[in-house]
Amino acid sequence: MLVRLAFLLFFLPYCLVAQYPAVPQNYVTDLAGVLSAKQQALLNEKLSAFEKSSSNQIFVYIAPSLNGNNLEGFSQEIFHNWKIGSQKNDNGVLIAVFVTDHKFRIQTGYGLEGSLPDLLTKKIQDETMRPYFKQNDFYTGLDKGVSELIYYTAHAYEPEEESPYKYIGSWLLGYTVNVLLMVLFSVLLFKKKPARKRTALVKGILFGIALLLTLIPCMGAVLLFFMLFFVINFKKGSGSSSYYSGSSYSGGGDSGYSSYDSGSDFSGGGGGDSGGGGSSSDW
Repeated sequence: MLVRLAFLLFFLPYCLVAQYPAVPQNYVTDLAGVLSAKQQALLNEKLSAFEKSSSNQIFVYIAPSLNGNNLEGFSQEIFHNWKIGSQKNDNGVLIAVFVTDHKFRIQTGYGLEGSLPDLLTKKIQDETMRPYFKQNDFYTGLDKGVSELIYYTAHAYEPEEESPYKYIGSWLLGYTVNVLLMVLFSVLLFKKKPARKRTALVKGILFGIALLLTLIPCMGAVLLFFMLFFVINFKKGSGSSSYYSGSSYSGGGDSGYSSYDSGSDFSGGGGGDSGGGGSSSDW
């Protein structure tokens, strides 16, 4: 009996610790289930657009309870582990809400403490968010609170522009591959002199198509590869059907490229940290 009691007392603190994902899956993490899927989607879309326009990150964390944790310390722990905001500017904000405790906090990163002093975040909590939380209307309270945070931080930093030289290396590599494939294709295509004018015309047309594909990065290399494949496997008397078969493969390549572009653009925290700024409130 004493052994069981000691075991329980040893592990009880760990059972009481409020849990949160090691890495957020989106801008809004609702473990309490107080937001509908549509409401979460609307907030995520709004926060994603704000990050793109300003480089600032605002994350929302909603949990059923603090489970005995200190509100300020636990909020800062989440902020630190999720690395909200960019590493360069520390321009992140965390809204942490604990439903059964009726407590919530706005935690700010170092870089936004000038735009969001503690008195201002407290005013946003008490005047904009708290009235809706009292009515259990968490979506409206969060939406209006986020709008206020966006208003005061929108021009704190300019969105980081990508360097025009960022992709030069990739482009050069892609064009180099295209040129090599083009050279190999040409050598194989004109390895033997055509016996008939019609064959020479077909080869000339194929050469022109391959030359145009050389100018197209990525997809050009894919189509050149398939053309090269069919030239290698070209057999006497079946050349025409082989080339048409090659064109059908290009559709498959294009489909794969489209599915690659359709992924989520949420990449998590950018490496920022919090200086402990912000304010706490209840309802």
